[in-house]
Amino acid sequence: MPRTDYHQPMIYVAIALMVGIMVGNGAGMSVGLKLWAVIFCVLFVLACVGYRCNKWLCDICLILSTVAFGAFLQCRQAHIQTRPLPEGRVSCEAIVVGMPQLHGKVIQTDAQIVTVGEQQLRHPMKARLSFLRDTLSGETVAAPALGDGIAFYSRLQRPGEGYRATVNSHFDSRRWLLSQGYCVQSLISPYDWHRVVLPLRRLGRVDRVRLRVGKWREQLLGQYRRMGIQGEQYAVLAAMTLGDKSCLTKTLRRVYSQTGTSHVLALSGLHLSIVFNILLLTFGLFRINRWVSYWLTLLALWCFVVLVGMPVSVVRAAIMLSMGSIALLLHRRGASLSALSLAAVIVLVVNPGSLWDVSFQLSFMAVLSLVVIEPMVESLWYPRYRVVAWLWSTMRTSVIAQLGTAPLVVYYFGNLSVYFLPANLLVSLLSMPLLLLSFFFFLSLPLQWAHLVCVSQLLSWLLSSATLLLNHGLRWMSSLPGAAVDDVSFNQKQVWLYYFVLICLLSAWMYEKRIKRSKNC
Repeated sequence: MPRTDYHQPMIYVAIALMVGIMVGNGAGMSVGLKLWAVIFCVLFVLACVGYRCNKWLCDICLILSTVAFGAFLQCRQAHIQTRPLPEGRVSCEAIVVGMPQLHGKVIQTDAQIVTVGEQQLRHPMKARLSFLRDTLSGETVAAPALGDGIAFYSRLQRPGEGYRATVNSHFDSRRWLLSQGYCVQSLISPYDWHRVVLPLRRLGRVDRVRLRVGKWREQLLGQYRRMGIQGEQYAVLAAMTLGDKSCLTKTLRRVYSQTGTSHVLALSGLHLSIVFNILLLTFGLFRINRWVSYWLTLLALWCFVVLVGMPVSVVRAAIMLSMGSIALLLHRRGASLSALSLAAVIVLVVNPGSLWDVSFQLSFMAVLSLVVIEPMVESLWYPRYRVVAWLWSTMRTSVIAQLGTAPLVVYYFGNLSVYFLPANLLVSLLSMPLLLLSFFFFLSLPLQWAHLVCVSQLLSWLLSSATLLLNHGLRWMSSLPGAAVDDVSFNQKQVWLYYFVLICLLSAWMYEKRIKRSKNC
């Protein structure tokens, strides 16, 4: 049985960084940035000086310096996101950097505000803009498109201002908006904005790259629509293949939530591992050098990560796949726990607010549960037949991931799926064909210039049919009696208690297995 090595230094670095971010969040602005920077530098110098004198002192100073560094990162982000805002309504200029999404009477989109009043900002502010629709006069005002420059007159608010939490849910809208890097939000009436021409050079380089990639992704999504894929099939395909969830309706989201398969709508390790294998097999067909094949695959994989918007779950999976590939090329055993810890460190250094992001917590807890528990459960049974082995692998993966994420799902969303096992079997059965068909669909697009549209039409019909089967299957499961347990609630103490009990049970199981192994020897 593969044994998990728990004595890996990157784990302690990740934990110390998380503790530091929480310390910085608790301290707020009472401890200045310069003081945290001085504490970090002093502790780091002490660790370097004491390296040859006392190893324990060196380790303690390194851990404490990592805590101070995490606090520094959190305070720096809080300082950026709490800039003083003008009182009352003010004229602003912004560039739309997100896809508009319809939410009831408003159309929401992301934008970078470059001018407030008469002042041109040196560093643009990320904003969540909500455009109120004119539902009374009957006149339709077209929503701003990706890349448009707009001028509007409205009041700028702090993220999450005026939000009311739902019953049995601890989801904090303000915290989520801050974790996504938003500085302000604004509600704009239908006739208080208009399009203007703004140069893209007023955005940062990263934002300009994201904007260009977003336009390219919109062109790829347009190919789905041009081939007749519409409605719920298009919404699920866009989310599963290119990470665009703007067309997912509340009804469809609820179906996937009640069946415990919401993770398939958010690009994650499942999707990226399939994409990685498809790319590796594709480059392998050219019979090129093994090293070159792996590096080309990783390059294409990271291009895909940028294309889908670099969500936390995809970045985490890409880092772990990259480390695993490099270890394989060097003929070394890949340490999954170290790879997961490194992924957490990279994500938190780039954006310390991700620690409070629900997708970050769910993604990392699911993978952490798999890394720790999977080797212990895998040896319980080795099926002889491949179909039975696949069923056993899918079932144990679903159960282990559910064990790791169930308290967080209950805490944030107030519901728990009952039929998650058969639903995830259906998802696992159809995910690979859907991603493979979409890969060939995009490859077939150049054939349209050679008057071979029938190939793209056939692939689009197969994609639509497979997605329709997935939606109908999950909708049927969600309609069964007792499909989900609603109106259930956990508080923070109960969540911590759950994980404490789970750790104790796993530790007792490992201790018992170690005693049995020593007796057999």
